[in-house]
Amino acid sequence: MVWSELASDVGGIVLFVVWLVLPVIYLVVLGRRYVRQSAESAQTAIWAREEVRQIHEEAEGRHS
Repeated sequence: MVWSELASDVGGIVLFVVWLVLPVIYLVVLGRRYVRQSAESAQTAIWAREEVRQIHEEAEGRHS
């Protein structure tokens, strides 16, 4: 009888730990995804800015 009570307590403890850990893991995964997407967006923005700057310089060079 003691082992069955202990087993149910261990199951409850495991569920409680999973309940505590899952949100943290979820936030870490979301955070990493957000950082990766932000870095990709920043690279795209830098590339676009350089393209616009080159086009602008070429247009000014033709008008001079």
